[in-house]
Amino acid sequence: MFNTLMIEDNADAAEKLRFLLSKYCSEKINLIAHAASGQEGISAIGSHRPELVFLDIELGDMIAFEMLERLETVDFQVIFTTAHDHYAIKAIRYSAVDYLLKPIGREELLAAIARVEQNPARLLREQVSMLNVGRVRNPADVLLHEKIALTTAEGLVFVKIADIVRCESDRMYTVVTMAEGKQIIVSKPMGQLEEVLEGQGFFRVHMSHLINMNHIRQFIRTDGGYVVMDDGATVSVARNRKEEFLELFSKF
Repeated sequence: MFNTLMIEDNADAAEKLRFLLSKYCSEKINLIAHAASGQEGISAIGSHRPELVFLDIELGDMIAFEMLERLETVDFQVIFTTAHDHYAIKAIRYSAVDYLLKPIGREELLAAIARVEQNPARLLREQVSMLNVGRVRNPADVLLHEKIALTTAEGLVFVKIADIVRCESDRMYTVVTMAEGKQIIVSKPMGQLEEVLEGQGFFRVHMSHLINMNHIRQFIRTDGGYVVMDDGATVSVARNRKEEFLELFSKF
């Protein structure tokens, strides 16, 4: 059972989450305290030493990521909550921490708690370090990430975005090829990776391939057009993507 702290500045949202936890999660969640601001949350974490924190992203006095950065240690699990699917969600997806969109539903809540049980707390510090939006107010700046957390069957793998050569779709999985030749099987469809890598120099050349434009060795115009990547792979460029690809390629 997780000793759990809720940090939520909206009274209605706090009451709804309290009800859901009591009704559906009483065997796994022991709600020990509720804080209504970031500063109260910092104090409550020090006093109660929770194992799990439900943390609203936009608190009245600070952003959740800023609150976490003020802590000396982060030795608990976090499930972020938010009413807005905005730029902060993109940052969260980079780090693979869990989040729930309000209004929170029973199934989503249970699934998030199940994922927390599988994610060691020791990984959270590195995940939190990737969430630089605590210091960022401009949504465009959130794109400037150096690392991304990839979800695999064995757990999380943290890699440098610049070292990703290409991503290849394999139904509900994605094969990520790194610059050193290593391949990582990611337990997410390629579309989700494409979304979080937007603005990082990646381009979807056709339905099954997302490539890093910085790792293109050569573009061959024959046979319909294809690229040779730094790992030696040849990847076709779809006819309906060629014009946009060439325009982008000219800038690299």
